[in-house]
Amino acid sequence: MSPVARRAALAAAALVSAVMLLFLCGPFRGQITGFFRIGDVRPPAPALAGRAFIYPHQAGYDGQYYLALALDPALRNPGTLEALDHPAYRSRRILLPLLGFALGLGQPALIPWVLTLINAAALLALVWLAARWLQAGGRSGWLGLLVLALPGAWEALALTTTDLLCSALVLATLLALRRQRPAAAAVTLALAALTRETALLYWVAILAALLCARQWRSLPWLLPAGLPAAAWNFYLLHHVPSGEGGNVVQILFGLPGAGWLQRIRWCAEVGLTGKNLFELFVFVSLLAVLAVLAWNLWRARANRAAWPAAAIALLLGGMFLCAQPFLLRYHMDYSRVFLDLGVLLVLSLGWPRTARAPTLAVLALLGLSAGAFILHYAFGKG
Repeated sequence: MSPVARRAALAAAALVSAVMLLFLCGPFRGQITGFFRIGDVRPPAPALAGRAFIYPHQAGYDGQYYLALALDPALRNPGTLEALDHPAYRSRRILLPLLGFALGLGQPALIPWVLTLINAAALLALVWLAARWLQAGGRSGWLGLLVLALPGAWEALALTTTDLLCSALVLATLLALRRQRPAAAAVTLALAALTRETALLYWVAILAALLCARQWRSLPWLLPAGLPAAAWNFYLLHHVPSGEGGNVVQILFGLPGAGWLQRIRWCAEVGLTGKNLFELFVFVSLLAVLAVLAWNLWRARANRAAWPAAAIALLLGGMFLCAQPFLLRYHMDYSRVFLDLGVLLVLSLGWPRTARAPTLAVLALLGLSAGAFILHYAFGKG
């Protein structure tokens, strides 16, 4: 293990622990279930009845659904289905709930703690893996700490969603490919696809990149990587109810640019209130991430080792272009969904001929957003 990467991860652990304690002892009032943002619109998971930290008059957030699945991954209790908004869709992201159930020994009192700690470990793994990647590109491993500048990382930590675990597994995949370890890359990518279904699209993008780069040795290993998740999704399609609210993909994505236009129109109609200014700042920062990342990709186009990461960046850029207003209306939604764009921007510092100053400037803007989110959320106004 690289000493610098280890020290960077330890430094990150100190900050992450401090922020989590701030959340736990502040807005969550010492209750670990505060990390799952459980609302009162839907009934809580049966195992949490009377013991959950509830946000009144709120729908809650995604973490409450992964907690419900972790408490009952086999969906044996009918109350679990009632606690889920889209049972089949949420069950696609089964790895985090399964890990919570297994490591928590199936005990409802332990599982919320385990899920929260898994998420924290995933964030530290992101820092460590980014440090290793940057060192492989001749940069300082301490730059891996820039992952902590991403607001989506802290939002996923505060809400206990699947984003951090998936991002860590995807980054492990990219690092393994860079180190010419395709077997390890196949395993981590298969696990990522069971954590978030978006990683199935990453799988296709990586295969296309390997094909274009003529990396024939890696292709046979990566070809079956998406099959476990594809089989799992097929099973869910036929055995788990879809739930209410329609097709999730159609809700989140649509015609290119339509969501952006709606977003701009909404900002003009609402006016420049404090909250609206912050939302606009985060949105513009993400646009800056796209612009600088695209420039760095173009400058590194001759480096075939960067092509798998570039393929994922292009995929995410297209998804962001097609994002619907429902996804773009709130920074805690799109900052998490497109967290990997920020991770890739950090990784781009290890590519040849990267525009270093603009990259660091954009990461500084993101750091301001992340700091504002932590302070705002820690004092009970998230």
